[in-house]
Amino acid sequence: MTLVDDALREALDGPATAVTTTAARAAIDLADPLAPAEPTHAQRALLARSVLRRAELSARRAPGSTGEEKLLPVPDELADLLPFGGLQRGTAVVVDGSTSLLLALLSEASRTGAWTAMVGFPRLGVLAAAEAGIDLARVALVPSPGPDAAAAVAALLDGIDVVVVGPQAALTDADRRRLTSRARERGNLLVAAQPWAGAHVVLTVREGTWSGTDHGAGYLRRRRLTVQRSGRAGASRGIERQVELPLRGGAVKNPRQVEKTPPGLRLVG
Repeated sequence: MTLVDDALREALDGPATAVTTTAARAAIDLADPLAPAEPTHAQRALLARSVLRRAELSARRAPGSTGEEKLLPVPDELADLLPFGGLQRGTAVVVDGSTSLLLALLSEASRTGAWTAMVGFPRLGVLAAAEAGIDLARVALVPSPGPDAAAAVAALLDGIDVVVVGPQAALTDADRRRLTSRARERGNLLVAAQPWAGAHVVLTVREGTWSGTDHGAGYLRRRRLTVQRSGRAGASRGIERQVELPLRGGAVKNPRQVEKTPPGLRLVG
């Protein structure tokens, strides 16, 4: 336990320990050199409030510490699917039933500078990813990780903003729990295209219809999806939305430049 923890725990109600006495004495001396040697309860309470205030201000200044700074941007059309209108770092998100929706969800984060790794997606169309708005210059691909899928995802979470786990990444439930904890510790986003127990947000495509043909002629141009959201905490209230792909606009719901720069890593295999 740190000195600040001790001071906060005991400053208001507990006895004046050596820790709180020393800390309070130093703070009081700065304000009033003629104050009595033993800090009073009121003085220790003032110290506790001061320490808490400094901690709050420090947390607000720390990069990635606020809700806004922890969000990766998404297109406006998809913002309503997410509890905070963006993809929250340190969480696990499942997109079930549509690779197109997954790519569209990540497009703004990629466009604004986030690095993305895709593991276990051997049939992922690179052209489709580019058309969805993914910046291929910031993508690392591990199409077939084999038995080392858990190790590959864990390593990528150490330096990549968004790690996507595809259906061909063989993981156990224990692997998924460890990887979720690692994403939380590293402050990066884990996106799964496979079942993922404990995911914070789960987006499930229930049905889809195509448009573009007219009386049997023409091309299939757009697809309307019915997406249901479930999950934990802010996503625990289930919702259902209609989404049309490809997305029409390029507006950013939560525009933030992603400043994290991963090591020089380009994986193929």
